[in-house]
Amino acid sequence: MPTKPIQKQKFVGMEAPAVRLKNTEGSEMVIGMMAPKVQVMVTIPSAKELSTKLLDTMLKYDEKASVYLICPEPISCPLGAVSATTECEKFSLKYGVYRDESCVGSVFIVNKDGEIVYRDLAVLDGEALDIDAFDTALDEAIKFKKKGHTHEDWMSA
Repeated sequence: MPTKPIQKQKFVGMEAPAVRLKNTEGSEMVIGMMAPKVQVMVTIPSAKELSTKLLDTMLKYDEKASVYLICPEPISCPLGAVSATTECEKFSLKYGVYRDESCVGSVFIVNKDGEIVYRDLAVLDGEALDIDAFDTALDEAIKFKKKGHTHEDWMSA
């Protein structure tokens, strides 16, 4: 049976949509938009698709970035500071990664200004996310420093 195309996709350079979700502890969180840290949103269609390499990469940056794992099933492994949610449909519809009643595997990196700076989708059956490219892109996004001055810099000089 053919799969439905993904609708309302979000691309690099676009403003990240804000989405309100509940984490697995029941607390509400709003992700997307501007934030004090780089944000990482990882969707996986099932808990069994959380590879050790993907988890290790997310945990590597959990102090320097706000990392969110979105899966329709609860994850039973230790996630450190990674926030997890089972509200996959709600997130996936906003970010354009919802297809055939589920989310596809994806990684979005959103900079502090609320702009998508990296996107990877695993839309074909058996296709894996590029964890090495994700690691590199996240490291670059965290280290990125804006050039020029801000109004606050100018006023304090």
